[in-house]
Amino acid sequence: MRNTAFALVAALSLSACASTQTVLSEEPNEVFFTDSSPNEVAFCLANKNNTPAMDRDDGSKVVLVKNAYGGVSLAFTIWPDGEGSRVEYRRAFGTI
Repeated sequence: MRNTAFALVAALSLSACASTQTVLSEEPNEVFFTDSSPNEVAFCLANKNNTPAMDRDDGSKVVLVKNAYGGVSLAFTIWPDGEGSRVEYRRAFGTI
């Protein structure tokens, strides 16, 4: 009985986790501009959050911060913008 209850709670928790595509398809919560290159910004965000930066086919870089359940809680998309970068910040609902 105890294992069944644990499995049910775990399943419900995981169903609430946001997937990468879901988070990235939403409008950004905030947009920032910086004079730093996309590579510098991606390196800094990845280093501070202990997660790799992903290169995308559209020329952007994405850094994802996941919660304890593996769901995406924060997403940073870094775009080249002139000599600097544009950073789109997305926060998923239910961040733990």
